Amino acid sequence: MTTSQIPLPEAVDGIIIGGGHNGLIAANYLVRTGAQVLVLESQPKIGGGLSTEEITLPLFKHNLHVFFVRWTPNYRVWDDLQLSRYGIETVVPEVQNVVPFRNGGALINYNSIERSIAAIREFSPRDAETYERVYNEFAELVREIVDPLRFAAPLPPDKLEALLGRSKLGRRYMELTRYSALDLVRELFEHEAVRTLILFNVAVRAYLPALDVPGTGYIVVLALFGSHHGAMVKGGTNQAARALAAGVFDKGGQVVTNAKIEHILVEQGRATGVELSDSRRVMARQFICSNVPSALTLGQMVEPQHLDSDLRQAVQDYRWNEEALFGVHLALREAPRYDKAAPDSPINHSLNYCVGYEASDDFVRDMEWIRSGTVPEKAGLHVGSPTVLDPGQAPPGYATAFAWQFVPSRPAEGGPELWDGPATQEFAELMVSTWREYAPNLAQAEIARGIHSPLDTVRHVPSMILGDRHHGSYHPDNFDFNRPHRSLSHYRTPIKGLYHCGSDSYPGGSFTGQPAYNAATVIAQDLGYDIWWSPKDPHDVLP
Repeated sequence: MTTSQIPLPEAVDGIIIGGGHNGLIAANYLVRTGAQVLVLESQPKIGGGLSTEEITLPLFKHNLHVFFVRWTPNYRVWDDLQLSRYGIETVVPEVQNVVPFRNGGALINYNSIERSIAAIREFSPRDAETYERVYNEFAELVREIVDPLRFAAPLPPDKLEALLGRSKLGRRYMELTRYSALDLVRELFEHEAVRTLILFNVAVRAYLPALDVPGTGYIVVLALFGSHHGAMVKGGTNQAARALAAGVFDKGGQVVTNAKIEHILVEQGRATGVELSDSRRVMARQFICSNVPSALTLGQMVEPQHLDSDLRQAVQDYRWNEEALFGVHLALREAPRYDKAAPDSPINHSLNYCVGYEASDDFVRDMEWIRSGTVPEKAGLHVGSPTVLDPGQAPPGYATAFAWQFVPSRPAEGGPELWDGPATQEFAELMVSTWREYAPNLAQAEIARGIHSPLDTVRHVPSMILGDRHHGSYHPDNFDFNRPHRSLSHYRTPIKGLYHCGSDSYPGGSFTGQPAYNAATVIAQDLGYDIWWSPKDPHDVLP
C-alpha cells in the first residue's frame, strides 16, 4: 500500500523545522499570534523524545526517552497553551524517588516534603534538619531566581553577575553555582544514602559527565527541588506531543510528518524557505525556526558560504554529551517487587528508582568510566514501572518496566557501533541481573524484553547524535550564554529570519518547553507579533 503525497502550501508566514516538543510548543505560541505556521517533521511520528512505542509485545507501551515531567497544570507553558483542553492528563505520585538497598530497606522521597524529611531523619537527624532548611532555600531560589532566568534569553556573564549581585538571594545563587555538583552535595549532607538520592536526580538530568566540574552547583538547586514534583503523562509521553499538535491544528496551523528538509533557502542573507528531500519547496514569508540542533541546522541544512569561518568551525566542533542512555524495556506478568518490602509498601509504588547506586562514590566511578569511554562493568540504573501508576500502559493485569544505564556515547573499544553487536545482549543481561538483586520477582515476571541502545536512539530520533538526548554537553563551556554558541545565544542566527528553539538552546534539554517559549518570545518581538503571553524581563522581576 502506498500513501499519497501530502499537499504543502506554497508559502506560509513561518516554518518550524522538527516536530519534537520544543518545535510544537514554539508553533503553539506563534500560531496564536495569528501567524500562519507550518511544522515539518522528518520522521513518521511527531514528538521526538516524547516517544511511546510497543517494542516488546502489542499493548505494552514503553516510553523510549522521556518518561516523566516536572511540570504540571500549574506550569506556565501548560497554562498558556490550555493543554488540558487537548486531552493531556498527568499523575503526580505521592512516592517520587526510592533508593533501595541490596540488604533491604530504602530511602524514600515523597511529593510531601514533611514525609521526605521524616524518611531522611531515620538515616540522619542532622541531614533531615539540613534538608528542610536547604529545600526551603532552594524553593525560594527556583521561584525568585532560576525560573525568571530560564524563561528568558540568557544574559552575558558580566550582566548576569551584576543583576544577581544586587540582592542577597542572587548572591547566594552565584555562591552555590560556583561549586561542582558533587562537592556541593557532599558538603551539605553527611549520609551516603541522602547523597545518593540527590546525585541520582542530578545524573538523570544528563549532568553525570560534569559532576565534579566547578560551575555545575546550580543543578543541585534544581534537582533537589524538582525531585519532589515529578509527574507522569497518562497513556505515555507521546500523548503530550499529540496534545501539542492538536493545539497547533486547533489554531489554524498544520503539522506534517515524513517531511525531511534538505536545504534552508537563503537569499541575500535572509532565510526565505526550505527545500525538502523530495525537491518540494515551501517559502517562509517571515521566519524559519529550527528545533533541530544548531550544529545540524547550520552544519547540514545551510550552505557553508552563509556562515563566517568561526561559526562554521564552532558548528563542526560542537560538544555533544559524553553520556548516553542504554535502555532495557520489559513486558511483565507483574510489577517489580523490591525485596523484603510488603506489596503495599511505598517502596513498590514510586515514580523513579535508583538501583545499584548506594554511595556518592558509585557516581564518581561511572563518571570516570564515561569520561574514559569505558563501558560500565557494574550496573547503576534509573528504573521505573509506569503501570504501577498508570495501568493503562499494559493489558489488564500486566505491567511494564524499564531500566536505563548511563554509558559513554563513544565507547573507547568498538566505538558507537559496539551497540550493534553481541555487547548489547550481554550488557542488557548485566543490567537486568543487577535489577533482580533488588527485585527478585523479575526472574519469573519477565515475558519479553526490548533493548534500546544509543544507536537505536539516534535511529529513532536522528537529531540525538550518538544518543545525546539533551542535544549537547552540560559542561559550563556549553551552558548559559555559551549554549550552543555565543553568536547564537539569543535564539537568532546570523541569517536574518532564521531562529532556533531546540534543546541545544538555553536553558537546555528535558521536557520543559523553555527554549521554545524563549525563542517564540524573541521571534514575536522581532516581527512585531502580538505577544499574548506574559514574558518577564529578569531585570524587572529579579530581587
